Amino acid sequence: MSGEKKEKKYSIKTDFSLLAILIIPIAVAVNFVGAQLASILKLPLYLDTIGTIFASMLCGPWIGALAGGLTNVINGITNPVNFAFIPVNVIVGLVTGFLARGNMFSIWWKWLISIILMALASIISAAPIVVLLFGGITGDGSSLVKAALMATGTNIWLAVIGSDGIFNVIDRIISYFISWFIIKVIPNRTLIKFGCGGNYIKKNKDTIVSSENPAGEP
Repeated sequence: MSGEKKEKKYSIKTDFSLLAILIIPIAVAVNFVGAQLASILKLPLYLDTIGTIFASMLCGPWIGALAGGLTNVINGITNPVNFAFIPVNVIVGLVTGFLARGNMFSIWWKWLISIILMALASIISAAPIVVLLFGGITGDGSSLVKAALMATGTNIWLAVIGSDGIFNVIDRIISYFISWFIIKVIPNRTLIKFGCGGNYIKKNKDTIVSSENPAGEP
């Protein structure tokens, strides 16, 4: 029936539109600047997934994963430790992108769940790398907290997971809201050209028609 809402179909091919590909270097640059800022100021945060989360929320998981992986390759040039965490940034991109596909950033309780899931994905993927490869200390701002906890006799796994858990949630909240505010200032006619952009448009008859036919074809 013509009045029925069509379910959008996703694929890797459709994710990699020209506009989406152009988002990748922007996301990598934002991640690089955030990581350098956190490093210079010795913050217990990372700020190196803002661009990844933005790209994933807007374009889907595959663009986000690629932006995340490239970020750690670039950051690894200045700090080789980042090479070990390539899988973490890739996983952040995938998890955020699939949450975006499921429209999990539409209302407050959904984005709350999403932020927790995004933080858990980072903790679960990063903790073994931090503990097994670096003995709990990677030289970032949060390493001081981990070292202090371990000095009091706290188990290394508990120290890493506990400190990273707190800082990852804070980091994801900051990254999410920065990404959200940027997305909200993008015009509707541009949003519908991205894989998940239609999720951030207040639906009405005109935007539904436009999202189903972004090229304006008859």
